[in-house]
Amino acid sequence: MRNIESLTIHQFRGLHNLELKDTGQINILVGVNNAGKTSVLEAISTYCRPLDLSEWLSTASRREISLYRSISRLEALKWLFPQQKQGKHTQSYQGQILISGTGNFPVSRLEASYQELEGTWISKETLGDEEINQRDESIEDDFSNRKGAELELRVTPANDKIHLLDNQEEIIEKFQIWENDKLIPKRGQKHLALPVTTITPFSHRAERSQNRLLSDAIFQDFKSEVIELLHCMDSGIVDLELLIPPGQRLSHIYISHKQTGIAPISAFGDGVSRLLSMALMLPRVKEGILLIDELGTAIHTEALQFFFEWLINWSRRMNVQIFATTHSLEVIDALLVANTSETDLVVYRIEREDAQTNAVRLDRNMLKTLREELGQEVRW
Repeated sequence: MRNIESLTIHQFRGLHNLELKDTGQINILVGVNNAGKTSVLEAISTYCRPLDLSEWLSTASRREISLYRSISRLEALKWLFPQQKQGKHTQSYQGQILISGTGNFPVSRLEASYQELEGTWISKETLGDEEINQRDESIEDDFSNRKGAELELRVTPANDKIHLLDNQEEIIEKFQIWENDKLIPKRGQKHLALPVTTITPFSHRAERSQNRLLSDAIFQDFKSEVIELLHCMDSGIVDLELLIPPGQRLSHIYISHKQTGIAPISAFGDGVSRLLSMALMLPRVKEGILLIDELGTAIHTEALQFFFEWLINWSRRMNVQIFATTHSLEVIDALLVANTSETDLVVYRIEREDAQTNAVRLDRNMLKTLREELGQEVRW
């Protein structure tokens, strides 16, 4: 049984009643622009770690980082919730998210509500901690209104898993988040979480994150497998090293190459960095879920098949279920060639229809017929 066998996104961003049935090991989301493919990945991310506030906040801010802009965490979090037209006299925003699923993961239902709050902030430069409750009207000018929100998370375990959770039929967590407050997120209950991570089209540019992942891979004796993958981009790559350059304090990733010797990974282009990023993430989400936005980004067409063969092999060995988006027909064709199992590969075409979001499911046999025999378009 897969960690996620089926998923229904009842409400999340612009998605409504979207069903992903009979998932596979590798699940590819296709569709026109703004169909909601990335939103599906975001919904899965929060569903896998439903009580982890840090996961909610990082999911909410991911798009803003990709656009190199900065909005408040409250504003980013708010837009995960379906937006509805509101009248001019509406006092504060309320929104709900609902996701349900089946599979080996013990969570069957996630409900989340977002309620805007307003409060009064007092500068601590004016009042000490002991004085805050003894303030008087003479210091009114040092008060200012600030915005906040209450996030309520409700998780329902699957019926056959309730005995694992001390007979709890529903678990509820509430968080208050205020602008300008330092936040130390609570990570929720581990037995109600799946290992999950999201790879965006720009994740490979986060050097510090890659350094840490490579260090983990070395300790887990996984580096040789990663180097094997990098050979599909450049057969001259011999080794990966974490080195501290002369005169610096922080380590950086270097590649040992047959022709060029030791050189920083940045000298080898985005394709090598992106492959490295995806490969290093696999051990981190062992027995969990890997989410990849734009699967084929920065990878040359000639390297796709080898990469997918490697990815399918290691996702099976580590029991990692993959959900990925793509706009590329070449990616789908390369996956068909690389995948030899009839049940491992599933493509979902996401389609919007009025207030409903539909997912047309195409298994490997149907894909093979449509692409290899009929030459038909399957993305939209």
